[in-house]
Amino acid sequence: MSQQDHSEENLLPVQSPVIQQQVENSTLDGGMQAAIGNDNIQIQGDSNVITFNKTEILQISVTEIKTRKFIETSPYKGLKKFEPEDKDLFFGRDQFLTSLVNELEQTNLVLLLGASGSGKSSVVRAGLVPWLFQKYGTQLVNLTFTPDVDPFESLYANLLSKNTQSQAKIAREAKADTLTQVVTRLKQADDYWFILIDQFEELFTTSQPEKRERFIASLVQLAKAKLPKVKIMATMRADFLDKLSPYPALVKTTDKHRPLIAEMQLDELRLAIEQPAAHHGVVFETGLVEEIIKDVQGQAGYLPLLQYTLNLLWDTEVKNGSINDRTLNISTYRQLGGVRGALQQRVDNIYEDLSAQEKIATQRIFLKLVDIGGDEDSGIEWKPVRRRAPRSEFSDELEQAVLAKLINNNLLVSDQVLQFQQSTVEVAHETLLTSWTKLNIWIKENRQAIAIRNRLNDDVARWKVKKTEDELWTGSKLEKVLELRTDATFNQVLGGFSGTANLFIDDSLGLRDRQLRKARRIAVGGLILTALAATGGIFGFFNQQESQKRSIIAYTQSTEAFLGTGKQLDAMIEAIKAAKQLNYLLIDKDEVSTKVLGALQQV
Repeated sequence: MSQQDHSEENLLPVQSPVIQQQVENSTLDGGMQAAIGNDNIQIQGDSNVITFNKTEILQISVTEIKTRKFIETSPYKGLKKFEPEDKDLFFGRDQFLTSLVNELEQTNLVLLLGASGSGKSSVVRAGLVPWLFQKYGTQLVNLTFTPDVDPFESLYANLLSKNTQSQAKIAREAKADTLTQVVTRLKQADDYWFILIDQFEELFTTSQPEKRERFIASLVQLAKAKLPKVKIMATMRADFLDKLSPYPALVKTTDKHRPLIAEMQLDELRLAIEQPAAHHGVVFETGLVEEIIKDVQGQAGYLPLLQYTLNLLWDTEVKNGSINDRTLNISTYRQLGGVRGALQQRVDNIYEDLSAQEKIATQRIFLKLVDIGGDEDSGIEWKPVRRRAPRSEFSDELEQAVLAKLINNNLLVSDQVLQFQQSTVEVAHETLLTSWTKLNIWIKENRQAIAIRNRLNDDVARWKVKKTEDELWTGSKLEKVLELRTDATFNQVLGGFSGTANLFIDDSLGLRDRQLRKARRIAVGGLILTALAATGGIFGFFNQQESQKRSIIAYTQSTEAFLGTGKQLDAMIEAIKAAKQLNYLLIDKDEVSTKVLGALQQV
């Protein structure tokens, strides 16, 4: 046996077909012992018994695996999500899948929580959905979507794959009863509907506030309706749980049904690493799996990074021909930098192959796809999070060319939506935001500008729909964007503001000027009344002079501070100063009135 082969004591578990009986101490080729178990879970619900078949584990020799048909295509997903068609390559989550099935039998709305990179989307897409297809067959209607800017529009787009436009358009009504109406009007009596709202946190980071409010109300109403054969599951990052506080009805509805997906146990992690390769007829060199497991332990959200590294390891072995011996090698893994260094090394290599101008465009692209979570000013630690951006934000010709390169290299993901919808772009996984040192530095250096720009873009999107003044910016917010608009670094590194955003800023400036002129008129009008009342009091009641003087001085000083000292206000300021001295110089009150009225005409 070669140095790269396993010893006979190292048996590799692989997934077997469903077995109808218990088999113990079976003998395989080479005298290896096999333990085959048919560990089924039975769950009572929906007036029948559901049998959930856990992964069948068969201990076989390395030789047996190497005699399987060799499939050269990588069995690992890289930074992409697992999908239902990847079910045969999805391993290690049997126990958790059993718990999810149990949740669905107890309620019709489940909120699945987990950290970024914990695999919550994959376990539903590649685990639960295929199981439902196996159980219900053609009766299963699977609706999977992310909220995005408008969750009702996302649902509408998904419905179009199974319904006509006239049927699906009900989703666009965006009312509190919309989801219930969609189900009652479109669902066939025998159908089993499974609605998956993936990345539920987008309701709080991306969706328009008014659409979020209506969608959550609509979701709660559908859950309370308890329609037969309708199940809803939403996946959400656990750190967004506090965002549910303003929605007590949703909190109550999901109160006892918020399972938390935890890190894999060591035996589960081993399955997730070894089984996909075994499925394609390939094994790992002795000690390599242990080294990989050691490298990922203690890392938050390591699963996408693990998948990326295994995919890169596989592709590298195929490229250099060393996979011909059906073994993934430790030496190749170490050359790639292991799990910790593989992604950064890969992205750095892609980045270094770009021209100087392409590198600047790459920086702008990535910083457009980042949002800032948390708020240090409020005592909440900030952190970078993914942002899905409409493709129209990348209007520059160079940006579009670089964007295509980054998508082709699986660093960015562009959605596959219908033609009538605007396509979007996002970072393949949030792991990139922290694992790529260069990007992490860019974010830290520009995080305040990023936060302001993204907040502006969100308000611009709403303003484009309504075109109302109450959507425009004033005060310190407007001052910050005006400062950014003339900042050379902001314009070069972050690409400045879009044309629509600049129109929004210009309209905000117009609103500010109108408000300022109105405020000046009100202030001067008040000053006239104060000054005239004061002068009248001086001539009529000497014992009130000190009180009158203090009132005039306090009011005129605050007015001066508000109105400034521009040339157009010189006449009014002269009148103000004259009014301050009224208790000492008995100036004719008509003279003061004339000066103040003259100042008012110039404002």
